Amino acid sequence: MKCGFLVWCMAPSPSNGAEFLYHRIIRPFFLKHEAQLDNVMKELKEKAGETTDTITKEVKKATINLLGDEKKST
Repeated sequence: MKCGFLVWCMAPSPSNGAEFLYHRIIRPFFLKHEAQLDNVMKELKEKAGETTDTITKEVKKATINLLGDEKKST
């Protein structure tokens, strides 16, 4: 069954399974929930930016500490 499904999805015809699934299931779902998905992506982008800023600050602190320790030992 699995192999048959994959063959159907990859069939070189205009009405193959991939086209069918996209136009009948995937695209309508995304269009229906577009605003919600956009909000989720916006929140994820903001959280990723905050995390990146935090990591950058911590790396800078660690670098300064390592350089300070190195100067003390020489």
